[in-house]
Amino acid sequence: VRRAVFRAIVAARVRELRYKIAAAMSKTILVTGANTGIGYALCKLLATEHGCSVLLGSRTKSKGEKAVADIKKLAPNASVELVEIDVSSDESVSAAAAAVKAKGVTLYGLVNNAGVGLNTNGDIIETNFKGPIRVSEAFLELIEDKGRIVNVSSGGASSWVRQQDEATKKFYSDPDISKEALVADVAKQAAGAEGGWPGTYGLSKAGLTAYTLYQAKAYPHLTCVSLSPGFIMTNMTKGFGAKLTPEQGCVSSLHALFGDVTSGWYYGSDAKRSPLTCCRDPGTPEYEGEENPDPTRYNN
Repeated sequence: VRRAVFRAIVAARVRELRYKIAAAMSKTILVTGANTGIGYALCKLLATEHGCSVLLGSRTKSKGEKAVADIKKLAPNASVELVEIDVSSDESVSAAAAAVKAKGVTLYGLVNNAGVGLNTNGDIIETNFKGPIRVSEAFLELIEDKGRIVNVSSGGASSWVRQQDEATKKFYSDPDISKEALVADVAKQAAGAEGGWPGTYGLSKAGLTAYTLYQAKAYPHLTCVSLSPGFIMTNMTKGFGAKLTPEQGCVSSLHALFGDVTSGWYYGSDAKRSPLTCCRDPGTPEYEGEENPDPTRYNN
């Protein structure tokens, strides 16, 4: 019995030491919108399986505290802490960045995951499109050289672009796009968009993938990519027939953070490069950069 107890104590100490070493040597990653769904699943995986120091971003303090506590129940020595942040608020984002900076933290990765679907046009644009812009700019100085910005977009982005005229398709896939022109066009499109899901939602995510193109040029010292997590079972997709788990929705995000990726590219839920102007189903050929991709090539 004593030997069994001793072995258990040693094993616990070894686990504790492993987590302490990992925390000391790990990459620090901020994930927004992380108290539930894909964001929470990603934080859990990063903290418990990848040895990362995780900053769990949450708009609501109580929900964020519960998410942190739930992860620590799984791995008591995991490095995860709450960052209160409402990505739709300039004041909240500035305060969050100041709080992280005050701790002397340097980020390896920023995952712009926070998003809404069944909301007003204004809320959708402020959260899904302008949110990642204000968060990226506020935390930019805290991201280390060769760090990564990961923008969680959606297949709805390419679906929206596909339905537009040729000039709009070209605009939203232009690697030389300017932020000012993009912000102005998203505002114009939103004024006439079909409200909520999928109209304004698709527009907001198309704007985000286009903003990633801008980031790739503006921040050459970083790797900036956008991605689709897939059609995942979350609060946002209830009633729409989603069948994949939030953990399955982390495949492309983990690849974007740690895999061999190219700045500015958009990746599908299977972590393969995908076109911006038409949908690509998982398992179909990887997009090779052709100017006018044939949609039938990327459909199962």
